[in-house]
Amino acid sequence: MSEVQIGFKYFPFKEISLHPKSSHEAPENMKIIQLSDLHLHPKVTISYLKSLVAQINEREPDLVLFTGDIVECNATKVHKQLKIFENLKAPSYYVTGNHDIFYGKKELQIILEENNIVCLDNKLIRLKLKGQYLQLVGVSDRYSFLRGKKRPLKELLSSIDKDLFTIFLAHQPKDIEHIKDARVDIQLSGHTHGGQIFPFTYLVKMFQPYFFGLYKKQDTILYVTTGLGYWGVSLRYKANSEIPVFLIK
Repeated sequence: MSEVQIGFKYFPFKEISLHPKSSHEAPENMKIIQLSDLHLHPKVTISYLKSLVAQINEREPDLVLFTGDIVECNATKVHKQLKIFENLKAPSYYVTGNHDIFYGKKELQIILEENNIVCLDNKLIRLKLKGQYLQLVGVSDRYSFLRGKKRPLKELLSSIDKDLFTIFLAHQPKDIEHIKDARVDIQLSGHTHGGQIFPFTYLVKMFQPYFFGLYKKQDTILYVTTGLGYWGVSLRYKANSEIPVFLIK
C-alpha cells in the first residue's frame, strides 16, 4: 500500500494469528475483527460504511470489537453513519475512547445500543461461542475522570473468572499496566494511530511505550492497532490504517 493515505476509501483488513499461552482454550478457531479509531464525522460517506460492514460480514467473524474513538463529533451528528453498523451479523461490543468521552458518551451509547452494539465500559460479560464459554472485559477510557466518572479497575479485574478465556478491551494500550495479577489472555487497544503522520511518530513514541503491533506482558498478549480513521487532517503518512482480523488458535 502507498505510504500516503487520504480520506475514507481504504479497507485494509490484516489477518493476524494469535496463540495465547493459556491453560484455558479459546473457542476453536475463533475469528475476531477489531475496529478502532474510526473518528466518524458527517463527511464520512454512508457508501463507504456500507462497504465496510459488507466486507466484515463476508469474513464471518465470531465477534466484532470496537476499541474506542468511534466519533469525532457528537454522535447525534453521525446518527446515519452509526446506524449502518446495525447490519453487522456478528455480536458486537465497544468501549469508549477519549474522543468519545469528550464529544458525549451518553448519546453515543444510546445510538450504538439501538443498533445492537453493546457498551462494555467497566463491565464484564460471559459469552458462549461454538459451544465454549469466554469472557469479555471492557474499561472506559483513562480520561473518564474529566467527566466525573471513576474507573473501578480493581473491582472489575478481580471479578474475572480465572477458569475462562479472557479478552480485555481498553482504548489506551497503557492500561495493560493495571492487569497485574488478573488473568487476561488478550488485550486489544488502539489510540496511537501508529503516529499517523511521520515524523510525528517519534513524538508519539515518547508517550506511548506500546506504539503499535504485538506485545507480550507476562502471559497477556497485547495488540495495538493503528486504527482505521484520522485525527485532525484526513491524512496518514508512513502509518497505514488497518482492520485487524484475529485468528485465535
